[in-house]
Amino acid sequence: MSKSQIAIWNRALGYLGTRTVASEEENTPEALQCRLYWDAARREALRDYPWPFAQCRAWLARVSLPAGYAHEYRFAYALPLGCLKAHEVRHEGISPRPFCLVQNSGQDGLCLLTDASRALLLYTVDVRNCRLFDDSFAAMLARKLAALVAVPLLKNNSQKVAELEKRYAESLPLARQAAASERREPPLYDGWLAAREAL
Repeated sequence: MSKSQIAIWNRALGYLGTRTVASEEENTPEALQCRLYWDAARREALRDYPWPFAQCRAWLARVSLPAGYAHEYRFAYALPLGCLKAHEVRHEGISPRPFCLVQNSGQDGLCLLTDASRALLLYTVDVRNCRLFDDSFAAMLARKLAALVAVPLLKNNSQKVAELEKRYAESLPLARQAAASERREPPLYDGWLAAREAL
């Protein structure tokens, strides 16, 4: 499958049975709706699963803890630029820790709260370059975009809209299975076993 933005738009429009577009700058209803919903569709599809091509890790920079959270969490951290979804926080990069995202009133945007004194975040980044998408994701994104643009383009065809949303939801497990098969988690570090092996 071609993974250019226009190819994904046209695949989405093909699901609707409407005209395709030759350029992202066209002044047609199809191009207008694809432009309008493209970023939302891409971000939603990226958030639906930790796609391997969109996974990053970053050590977080500490910020001041927002008022009212000191009894639950000890530390607050700024999120990395482009972070779409936080998956896991590891203390010292090893042991997973509980966390939550909250609005930081002193700063713009969200901050991450946890009890990890040195926090490594595993997260999904906002990938905009279509050439980086894998084929499964590009196909999923076309379905997501089709479901979003169906309402304005097909007007009152709620049956088609429901069918497109169902098609997207049904294709997620296969895409997730394909992406998950491309990784193997290392065994968890066990200090007790490591000490025994060192003897």
